[in-house]
Amino acid sequence: MPRRALPAVAIALVVVLTGLGEISAGASAPSAKSVAKDLMTASYAKTAGFTEVAEKVSTSAKTGVKSCPDGAQEAFENAANRTGVLAEVLVCQTKKAATALLTSIETEGAKSSSPPKQLGSSAVERSSSGPVYTIYWRKGDVFEFVGLETQIPAASSASTTTTTAPAPPITAAEQQILSGAAVNQFKQLG
Repeated sequence: MPRRALPAVAIALVVVLTGLGEISAGASAPSAKSVAKDLMTASYAKTAGFTEVAEKVSTSAKTGVKSCPDGAQEAFENAANRTGVLAEVLVCQTKKAATALLTSIETEGAKSSSPPKQLGSSAVERSSSGPVYTIYWRKGDVFEFVGLETQIPAASSASTTTTTAPAPPITAAEQQILSGAAVNQFKQLG
């Protein structure tokens, strides 16, 4: 099943984050391909009910974020519940660059809930129209996020109507799925 609405999370992030810094000359970082192992596991996604791969793991050495050039992402979908989960990792050139990304996110969208404590004090959770609920955090020079999109339109009823209504409050079940996915991804980074 093709990914229909999940790009909203990634596109919004890139728009917010582009141009936040320059790559340090001579800085070394892991390759884009090596960060794929830091994503939420496919087995966790399946256990959480996301049985369809909406986007296979992809890596890039050109993420569009100048200070965080290497990244990986993947997406899964639960067609029956019309929900999707997107996981992304960006490796920044410095801890300061990763912190700047997180700081820029804190002003976007509305606070939807409190992120799991395991992610550390830097973690923030936001909601946006769609409705999309996302948890962002930083671990050293790595910036990560997991987004949960609900109410994905069915393929046969895709609409071109755009809405800017605020997202409804995240449900307890949705919060459990989102938090579980974030913690699973957090544990992947050594």
